[in-house]
Amino acid sequence: MEDFTKMKELLDNEYDWPVNYTFKFIVPLPRLSQLMAHFLNDKVDTKTSKTGKYVSCTIVKEMKSSDEVIKIYKQMKNIEGIISL
Repeated sequence: MEDFTKMKELLDNEYDWPVNYTFKFIVPLPRLSQLMAHFLNDKVDTKTSKTGKYVSCTIVKEMKSSDEVIKIYKQMKNIEGIISL
């Protein structure tokens, strides 16, 4: 299992919680619905690549702690081919 200790430390040093945190992902088009399922009540800005194979997604979501942010990144790791920015 990946260790998110360093990420938690960086997030806690950078932000005063709660904050509107920006998530950015690139996902293969066939996997877009998997990503969207995690952000049902959030606005997701999308842009399809020139080839139509990938979609970049930007989500701004109010997060109460670094643990909440890390939880989302852990959930996204289950989506095949996703890239977290």
